[in-house]
Amino acid sequence: MILDMNKYEGVLFDLDGTLVDSMDVWKEVVKAIYDANGIDSDVNGDMKKYHAMKVSEVFVHIHKKWNTPMDEVGMKKLADSILLDAYTNRILEVKGAVGFVKRCKKDGKRMAVVTSGPMVLVKPVLQRLGIYDDFITIESAEDQRLSKHDPQIFEQALKAIDVPTSKTIFFEDSRYALETADRLGITAIGMKTKAEPYIDREAIGNFDEVR
Repeated sequence: MILDMNKYEGVLFDLDGTLVDSMDVWKEVVKAIYDANGIDSDVNGDMKKYHAMKVSEVFVHIHKKWNTPMDEVGMKKLADSILLDAYTNRILEVKGAVGFVKRCKKDGKRMAVVTSGPMVLVKPVLQRLGIYDDFITIESAEDQRLSKHDPQIFEQALKAIDVPTSKTIFFEDSRYALETADRLGITAIGMKTKAEPYIDREAIGNFDEVR
């Protein structure tokens, strides 16, 4: 799609499914938790619900729904054993993401990451991709006990980059977070997936599509 990036001084990015292609790793985590607890459920179907939750909220939901022998602490340990390696060593960028971030940096855009993920995962993957230092701030909903359902985390990012909402653009794959940005007056662009093609709003499949 053609986006006039000259209109924007600030750029906000989600992480998972937007800057990095991590969705298969999260499915791997959920499957491991299901297998360890004898849960017979459709992982792909359940992931649609989990996509709108923070990691800690997913563990609470699973434990409560299936009365699992493994508690939330045990689930976190199992998840961490998979995730830390994946984010540090394996997870790749969404096509064109690194180049787009570098282009925005060169053009003087003020950038931030607004993510549901914890910094223990966010920092190593962005450092490995060479873009960690390109962001003025990284707002982690998990670490701050916030949610992208609520505008507060976006307001914090906007304050840090010091750009008004009318001159800020946001890239995100989750509809609920896009809708939060909409309410604040931020231009919110969807990241297309098979499950969510975003036929009702401006969206891209990857950053090579942004001209």
